Amino acid sequence: MSLTLKLILPILLFVLPVQAQKSEWGKIRYEVQTDVVVSKGKHAPFWLVSNRHGLSSLENYNGNLSAGVFRDFDKKRGFTWAYGAEFAGAWNYTSPFHIQQLYADIKYNCWELSFGIKERWSEGKHKTLSGGGLTFSPNARPIPQIRFGINEYTPINWLFKGWLHVKGHLSYGWQTDGGFQHAHMKNAALRSRYIKNVLFHEKSGFIKIGNKAKTPVSVEAGLEMYTQFGGQVWEKRAEGDSLIHDLPHSYKEYFKAFIPLAGGSESTEMDQTNVNGNVLGSWHFALNYQTDKWSIRAYYEHYYEDHSGLFGLDYHYNREGKKTWITYHPWKDGLFGLEVTIPKNRIVNTIVYEYITSREQSGPILQNPTGDMMGQAGGKDWYYTHSYYQSWQHWGMAMCNPHFLSPLYNEQPNMSMPYSRLRSHHIGIDGKPIEQLTYRIMASWTRYWGSYEDPLPTPLAQLSTMAEINFAPKRLNGWIFTATIAYDHSKLIGNNIGGQFTICRRGWLSKK
Repeated sequence: MSLTLKLILPILLFVLPVQAQKSEWGKIRYEVQTDVVVSKGKHAPFWLVSNRHGLSSLENYNGNLSAGVFRDFDKKRGFTWAYGAEFAGAWNYTSPFHIQQLYADIKYNCWELSFGIKERWSEGKHKTLSGGGLTFSPNARPIPQIRFGINEYTPINWLFKGWLHVKGHLSYGWQTDGGFQHAHMKNAALRSRYIKNVLFHEKSGFIKIGNKAKTPVSVEAGLEMYTQFGGQVWEKRAEGDSLIHDLPHSYKEYFKAFIPLAGGSESTEMDQTNVNGNVLGSWHFALNYQTDKWSIRAYYEHYYEDHSGLFGLDYHYNREGKKTWITYHPWKDGLFGLEVTIPKNRIVNTIVYEYITSREQSGPILQNPTGDMMGQAGGKDWYYTHSYYQSWQHWGMAMCNPHFLSPLYNEQPNMSMPYSRLRSHHIGIDGKPIEQLTYRIMASWTRYWGSYEDPLPTPLAQLSTMAEINFAPKRLNGWIFTATIAYDHSKLIGNNIGGQFTICRRGWLSKK
């Protein structure tokens, strides 16, 4: 039995009996949706592909039909539960069938326990207007996982009287794209690598200081950390694909992922001298101003992959064993954002602007303060890239902000993300001109330098735009019609233009 089925079957056994309970029947909602994309160019336009939870395709002509049922938490109860099941059939996608969501959640007061495949969004970013976080975005297909924590800010009243709020979570999961990687790498160059059965770990902790009843101002700070570990590393060879590393996946490795530790004797030499697996994450900071009419949020996210990025410091030893510290400038890299929601009007509701720079990457040269080959060296980072796990992706789509182009865009089949040094400006605007009509506009301009290891001869620029209209007529209650047009001007992903038409039907399985 496959790992995916082992995860799915217990959820089905939980969900199906629940649907039969008449007392809960009126709380179950359903959604059926079909999308069709028609485009011209090298690929489907960037914003018709990106941030759609992996339910998208680079092909010029593609489409899907999805259907799902969901039960949400009862917010009036201390103990409550929720579930969801969504499946999709697709045309010209990485796979013709998607288990898009299949989960069961339990909540007691502020604590939540979640099992399965569930769509999630970037921490502290607007769901539909942001380009997405530096470590996590809704760009790739959801990862099956077991997740526990406090998902919404919860005040610690007994000590701080509503001024301090906390949230955080811990999870372990399994990437499901091993078969896809094997098929995708069929025509790859010899010695190319890919990895199957990767294990996944994430954790976060956030605090917010502020009291809405006494001040409109609040501040936030937090940390996210992710790890890929375990799995089997395969390499393309003339005589056929060869397994070159069966990475350890015992219970000890789960602990080493929770508290980043060096790998044991069964780990690769690199993991024995550094930390086990592919570890990355982000620092988050935000300043909020919120009243009944205005909402302003300024935020900064800093991405890191090692000590030099995490703290701006790293230490080294010379042959005599003397520790020497070296200072980096990691804070030059990051995502700077501003989100403004203005008083209700018929023109604009929310405006989001984001600027990303990732050119520093701990510096362009290897720095060794001792001048001794025994001393470690830092610098020349390659964001989202790892020698064994290849890149921070799932099913060929980057799990981070999509401006760091996904492996599916590579000219030759491989799982790398070669364009990690970039600068990007992104803007998103939405509004509601009339009760039945909403719109969304997004535009991004990005300049790429490649990477330190594989720089582009000259920087390449990319412009990607999108305009979308949603129409929900009163006479057809529950029906939503969406028309989207998008355009790219790029020497990396091509000059592309196209449109997407979506029909969605939402409702309840009972009128209760």
